[in-house]
Order: sequence, then C-alpha cells, then structure tokens
Amino acid sequence: MSEDKYRAALDAAAKQLSYRALSAKGLRDKLLDKGHDEEAADYALAWLTERHLLNDTAYAESVVRSCARKGYGEARIRQELTRRGVDRETAEAALMGFTPDREKLVALLDKRLRGDVSDRREIDKAIAFLQRRGFAWNDIRDALAAYGESIPDEIE
Repeated sequence: MSEDKYRAALDAAAKQLSYRALSAKGLRDKLLDKGHDEEAADYALAWLTERHLLNDTAYAESVVRSCARKGYGEARIRQELTRRGVDRETAEAALMGFTPDREKLVALLDKRLRGDVSDRREIDKAIAFLQRRGFAWNDIRDALAAYGESIPDEIE
C-alpha cells in the first residue's frame, strides 16, 4: 500500500510536468493540493530531480527569457519568479545575464506616445507604465533619450 502512494505521487507529478514546466515548489504545492502526502510528494520531487526532469535553474532561465520576450523589466521578472516558487538564489542567478532590450523599451514608448512628446502628462504616464512593467529608471531614461525626448532635471 505505501508503495502505491509513492507511485501515485510520481504519476501525478509527471502528468503535471507534461502540461507545463514548474518549479520544484510549484510542483510540490500542486501535489499537496491534489491530496498527496508530504512524504510521497518529496519522493516524487527527489526522483524527478535525480533524473534531471525537474530543474529549477533551467526553469528560472526559461521564465526570464519568456518574460523578457513579453517586454518585462528585471523587477517584474523577479516578482514573477517568486510567484512561481523559484527561490531567491536561483532567481538571482537566472537574472545575472538579463539586460533590458532598449529596442523593446523604445517600441513600448512609441506604442504609448505615438510620436507625440509634447504632452508632459502622457510622458509621465508612459514612464509609470514602464515602471509597472518592472524597468529601472536608468533604463527608462535611456529609452526616452533614444526615443528623442530629453528628460528635465526635476524628474530625476
């Protein structure tokens, strides 16, 4: 009987991973939510990790690439990694190689401003939009400069 609970947890874990990649914590949470006990969930995680079928480092790097393609900045990506159950150390390692794509930032600005840089309120809204997407002020300022708008000193 006890061997059955381990097999059931492993089968459920494999099924979850067949739908989409998950962090170890995310997968463990799903197994516990489905009614598997902690011992069986831990067994399944260990088994999958040992066989390199569950890898938080590769998962975190994948999330970083995906979020970068969607036009998110470092802070938003870090938040997404935390939400998905990636531990801080793994998240920081995955973000080491991340640099915001200036062309994507300029394109996001163009989408918001549509070439009109005369309205200060619209520029402020575009800046707030980029900040909500997780971009740092230095990156936003560089993108605005590339877009053709000089930033008044009182904003910095």
